[in-house]
Amino acid sequence: MKTVTKVIITLLVLAILAGAGVYVWRYISEKKAENEDVEYVYVESVDMLTGGAASFDNRYMGTVEAQATQSVKKNSDLKVKEVFVTVEQEVKEGDKLFEYDMDEMDLKLKQLELELTSTNNSIQICNQQISQLVKERDEAPADSKLGYTAQIQSLQAQLNQLNYDVQAKQLDIDRQRAAMEENVVVSPMDGIIKEIKNEENDNDNSSNYNDNSSDDPDAFIKIMAKGQYRVKATGDETNIRTMSVGDRVVIRPRIGDDMVWTGTISEIDLEHPDNGSNNDMYYYGGGGETTTKYPFYIDIDSIDGLLLGQHVYVEPDEGQGEVKSGLWLDDMYILSDEAGGSYVWAENAEGKIEKRVVSLGEFDDENMKYEILSGLTAKDYIAFPENRIKEGMTATKNYEDVLQYETYDPFEGGGSDEDDMGEEYDEMYEDEMYDDEFYEDDMVDDAENGDEDGLNGDMTIEENLPDESEGGEDGVGKEDTEELSGESLDM
Repeated sequence: MKTVTKVIITLLVLAILAGAGVYVWRYISEKKAENEDVEYVYVESVDMLTGGAASFDNRYMGTVEAQATQSVKKNSDLKVKEVFVTVEQEVKEGDKLFEYDMDEMDLKLKQLELELTSTNNSIQICNQQISQLVKERDEAPADSKLGYTAQIQSLQAQLNQLNYDVQAKQLDIDRQRAAMEENVVVSPMDGIIKEIKNEENDNDNSSNYNDNSSDDPDAFIKIMAKGQYRVKATGDETNIRTMSVGDRVVIRPRIGDDMVWTGTISEIDLEHPDNGSNNDMYYYGGGGETTTKYPFYIDIDSIDGLLLGQHVYVEPDEGQGEVKSGLWLDDMYILSDEAGGSYVWAENAEGKIEKRVVSLGEFDDENMKYEILSGLTAKDYIAFPENRIKEGMTATKNYEDVLQYETYDPFEGGGSDEDDMGEEYDEMYEDEMYDDEFYEDDMVDDAENGDEDGLNGDMTIEENLPDESEGGEDGVGKEDTEELSGESLDM
């Protein structure tokens, strides 16, 4: 009895499972059939199309830098007494930068003057000794004169050296006095102090600004030109070649899009790759890639609101630099109905495509855009006009859903189209390639006159026909070749 009960229960469970499986299979099949019947239309954001949303296409990283940086050196033999400026301080041309230690300079001048006085005294003593020896030589006997002469010549050599030392000391004194008169060094240009070298530890007391000019180890102070800014940006080896000097660009801050500047590409440097900073990684098509980058430079139309060292985005100027109120939509998205009204294919609240009537305002001839007065908002989604679009189709934001509608197969629908194309090809081949007039006018002329390769009639035709011994497809043998060759020559 128990065995029968177990068998019955097992059969019931299997029956339930089988029924459930059939139900699930039918449900999935119905859903699949429904999905196959759905025809999708790809829609895009009006906010993105009208420029309200930022895009990373052709966007480059850049930094605001100065047009010029100048180094101010100091005399390595002198000590700086006081520095009158600090890093990031603004200076004008002629403003005092630093002053040499005058006490030390004065001591050095006095030391030089004492050395000069001592040398002059030595010259005087030397002259006196020479005069005394000359007098004694004149009074000495003949056998002693030679010894006096040798002493006099030695003193004259010393006197020449002392006279040279006097001239050298006098030059040093003149230089020292000149340096003391210019003990205060002034700024050679208007600008901002970006670097001051610390004499004690030979380290730089500078800001975090990355000076891109050539490093000058002898510079004591570096001044960067104020108000003469430019943008240094980088592009990869592919898109850098799409740029040209003179191209217009739009400059945006990396934080916030409330400000926009414009400029012109002034230089493209393909000789010096710039791969020093990951912060300057370029963006293309929405994805960042690290690659070989080349710098290009932009002259800015107006620097109002820009900060030195500020990081910015650079984009090709395609009209987005001019900020306009309202919605401005490309004219290619706008259609006209029979009554002369304007509409777009838009997504409704149910996710279906509908014909949305829009009211148009001004037309921008330069950028081919219409001002949308009513009918659309930045939150709407619209479709690019296609002949297949009809009201009621399903809108999708996944482009892969509509790829099937863009696939074209010239032989779709069986082999008849392919056969027809083959027949047309055969007909064209017979009518044109083997036309009697074409054959007589062209081929025979080549046989009589020889072609460009220097081949004459018999050789041309004979070599182009297969020999029977080589298994020609048409069975044309050597005799046929000779016969055909003769007919060609008779023509």
